[in-house]
Amino acid sequence: MNSTFELKKGKLVFEDDKIIITDNARYLRRSRLLSSIILCLFGVYNLYIFISHNDIHARWSGSLIEVMGLIFFVIALLTNVQNEIFLKDVKSMKIKRIFFKEFLIIKLVNKRPRQVAGIYNAERLEEYIKTISLPQ
Repeated sequence: MNSTFELKKGKLVFEDDKIIITDNARYLRRSRLLSSIILCLFGVYNLYIFISHNDIHARWSGSLIEVMGLIFFVIALLTNVQNEIFLKDVKSMKIKRIFFKEFLIIKLVNKRPRQVAGIYNAERLEEYIKTISLPQ
């Protein structure tokens, strides 16, 4: 039983015992990590401005930017970007609509989610997911 679904930048293939995903998730993860590191550095720079000039606004903005950068960094580290997922490792699959885009969210046994974005025919994929029996 082999079924293929088109993505905006790649494809999603369900085989008998595994799911093969070809998308740009690794590139997106790297860009999220890089942008969160830049955000952290900007927060540190604002805190340095506070220390050197005693500007109260730089302290609050630097602290807020630093915390947000660290949160985004941790979230980017916790996402999964595997290209090949075995069905025995899948806990659940569901399609969610977030900001006018459909995402396939695959929850794995190790509690790390794998998100697949840019699904063209989400209704057909949702019907296919209902027919799959996941091993427990």
